[in-house]
Amino acid sequence: MQLTSDKELLYNAKDSAATLRIASELLPEIEKGGYTDTYRHTIELIQPLIYMMIRGVKVDQIKLQEMKTKCEGLIAQYQKKLNELCGRVINPNSPDDCQRYFYGEKGIKPYTKRNAKGGSSVTVDDKALQRLARDTAGRRGFEEARIIQRIRQLRKLKGTYLEITFDKDMRLRCSYNPRGTRFARISSSKTVFDTGMNMQNLPPAFMQFLVADTGNIFITFDKRQAEWVVVAYASGDASMIKAVESGLDTHTYTASEMFKVPMDIIKMEHKLLGSESSPDEIERKRKDMDFLQPYLRQWLPRNMSMRQCGKKSNHGLNYDEKERMFALINEISDKEAKVIIDFYHRIYPGIRRWYDTVQNKLSKDRTLENLFGRKQRFLDRWGPDLFKSAYSYIPQSSVGELVNRGLVKIYRNSEEYSKELEILMQVHDSIDLQIPIIDVHRIVKCIRMVAAAMDHKFYANGREFSIATDLKIGFTLGTLTEIDLSLNDEELEKAIGSYISEQTTTIGLDQRVSGIR
Repeated sequence: MQLTSDKELLYNAKDSAATLRIASELLPEIEKGGYTDTYRHTIELIQPLIYMMIRGVKVDQIKLQEMKTKCEGLIAQYQKKLNELCGRVINPNSPDDCQRYFYGEKGIKPYTKRNAKGGSSVTVDDKALQRLARDTAGRRGFEEARIIQRIRQLRKLKGTYLEITFDKDMRLRCSYNPRGTRFARISSSKTVFDTGMNMQNLPPAFMQFLVADTGNIFITFDKRQAEWVVVAYASGDASMIKAVESGLDTHTYTASEMFKVPMDIIKMEHKLLGSESSPDEIERKRKDMDFLQPYLRQWLPRNMSMRQCGKKSNHGLNYDEKERMFALINEISDKEAKVIIDFYHRIYPGIRRWYDTVQNKLSKDRTLENLFGRKQRFLDRWGPDLFKSAYSYIPQSSVGELVNRGLVKIYRNSEEYSKELEILMQVHDSIDLQIPIIDVHRIVKCIRMVAAAMDHKFYANGREFSIATDLKIGFTLGTLTEIDLSLNDEELEKAIGSYISEQTTTIGLDQRVSGIR
């Protein structure tokens, strides 16, 4: 029985011939422009990406259904509380209903955002709800706004992540695109069969459902604060480089420098405050911290710990984020955001000098090169939006390419000890793999191979540097345990062997390695 018609075969042949003809014209242009290495690297990526797309990741379907039921119950509880606060039934997913309540019934001046036509339109999106939930000089924050945010989050979790269409074997898969972003990072989406989903933006709550196959354990490798490290050396900022080369916790270091508070005090405060965001609660707790009393008269962030402020600054302020955006993202006032941004750039002056360097390079031919020599032309309108994109290019593309090149090296490794090592996911700065737990010695050899594949010596401003790698292991991607990669082989074997023994003894070997309970 013929499965493909002559017409389809002819179409396929013509399509292939046309592709070959186009390639013969394009390849000389690629070489002339200096993009040959980028082209070859793209081709090399295809095989490991196809492997991951075919293999997929096992999902704990029992836990998934339990979470879906729990999620539905929470939505009902929050909806009931919201209706009581509003004095009527309100639809959190209806922009019109939410606008009617906050901007009509409550008389709040409408928040707006820029629309596609270049104008502005009234909005009750997540950022507007953040502002509505926040206390201001003239009013208390609306608990209703916080509840609407929570309901929307739960509905998104349920609709986007808990009601996924899986393949027949109930594994989670996606379709990877090796050139899905401008700056070397791959992207992912649903498969061609309309199953699965984007696997590079999975929320932490969903990771608990991704489990290692029976008899296997996950080994995950993540480049530590990778973009921040690249910015340090690309900008040549001495203080940032000091933090990296001293092996300091950069979030604690940044906070210490910003607020002139010793690092041990920063850590102690964060241990007691954690992710607390209520200004009143933070003020109350700080008054009870004897070690913090000498510093309470100076300016401190009102709705987060000092370390949390350092972390948010490290993550958001290297690419010229402005006060309004930083304020919206972190639910603080514009005035507070300005203070934090000024503090950050005061301790890291090299960043703004680097902005000038980037703009000067753009002014010559609108082309930048990342640390691998990959070129990118910026042809958008000259101005702040183009500059912000350009500032992020070198760090983002260098890190993305580093991880992708490592992915290719791992896939191509043909050593006998790595034949059962499986690449399952690539998520921006990290790679997730699984390997049988039978031979710990073999696991350690694979760990050394993967770590070496993800290592690279970079050069910037006359300095050589590399980005450290963190190792985590576990039986579900939501509960991984960090293992120190600096241990020697014997110590590493002992640490991994002890972890496997503890986990399998506590819950039972078959149950734990299958991740079912």
